[in-house]
Amino acid sequence: MGLSNRQWWRIVAGTVLFAITNALWMLFAFGKSELLSWHGVINVVVLSALFLLMMIWMTPGEGNGEDGK
Repeated sequence: MGLSNRQWWRIVAGTVLFAITNALWMLFAFGKSELLSWHGVINVVVLSALFLLMMIWMTPGEGNGEDGK
């Protein structure tokens, strides 16, 4: 069973929010030079991709509602 359009929007919005908060945390914790280095960029991208994959995996499909259908 696939995900609905609304579920996809929520997953993408959550991933973008996660990436922004991760980048801000890295900026305030380590500074601008670390965030803009390859290590910082890879860190934000990889963690955001893992978050996206976990959210897709954990989101129930459209047919798995509480009504038992």
